[in-house]
Amino acid sequence: MSEDIKKENDKKENDKKENNDLTKNKIPFVKFMPIAAVISAVLFIASIGLFVSKLNTNSFNMGIDFAGGVELKVQIDNPEVINIAEIRALYNNFGTETVNIQELEGEANVNAFLLRFRGSNEESDRAMQVLYDKYGTDKVNLIGSNIISGVVSADNLKLAFILIIVSWIIIMIYITIRFNYRYAFPAIITLIHNVVIVFGILLFLNKEFSVLVLSSMLTLIGYTINDIIVVFDRIRENTDTKRPFKEIVNISLNNVVGRTVITSISTLLAALAIMIWGGFILYDFAFTFFCGVVIGTYASNFIASGLLILFMKTKKH
Repeated sequence: MSEDIKKENDKKENDKKENNDLTKNKIPFVKFMPIAAVISAVLFIASIGLFVSKLNTNSFNMGIDFAGGVELKVQIDNPEVINIAEIRALYNNFGTETVNIQELEGEANVNAFLLRFRGSNEESDRAMQVLYDKYGTDKVNLIGSNIISGVVSADNLKLAFILIIVSWIIIMIYITIRFNYRYAFPAIITLIHNVVIVFGILLFLNKEFSVLVLSSMLTLIGYTINDIIVVFDRIRENTDTKRPFKEIVNISLNNVVGRTVITSISTLLAALAIMIWGGFILYDFAFTFFCGVVIGTYASNFIASGLLILFMKTKKH
């Protein structure tokens, strides 16, 4: 009998210890979810409004992959290696068009550069004339050129939206299989929320929407869904019949908050490093991802979990 009493006392002690472990360092995430919902609603509506405004005025800052343009590969016969900053400085006053300049790599591509900008053959001639004036006609060699037509660019834009929508569908199927539909809908809504708000930031700052920015968006979707799955997985592990679901969500978010902070900070530092030292070409990619990580981390903890609470209200625990 005494042995049974001892086992019962040990069980109570373990349950008490487990309960203390779950609830220590408790941050009231759920308490702040209504405030987060209001903030997200304002940002989401503002982003949609900005998109509609840009659509009505046809003032999107599209890269040549989506708007059409010219791509030139040039090589300059110069005794010294030319710094790419020198080439970019030549095009600071190239009309209203922004010239995207990239240095080609490889031993055979010394002083070889890729120039990309929106325009036609006339702008192409003007761009070459800038180099001719600086280095001489006999020193500048056009080693390749490409003109992206409006038809091709329109197809690229359609493909971009298809890629994003397909990624959402695949993610929804995956989460439904791994968890259930109650988890899938909050995850997809959160992903749409993140993409729309990040896109709104890019529109507000008039950033160029290019293939690199699209790549960053798709990378962001993968990063965010991984963060959401970590949170949802912990919520499912902690789910029991003893506590209200809101408390389970709050406990779960506290369980993973350390991992979330460390992962987000390390990712933000990597994106910041690319923004500072990655050069002009990679800046928009890194900037988009940087904004996405900030929005995604916030959304995973407040928006996705808050939506999950709403979707689970009809389910009894």
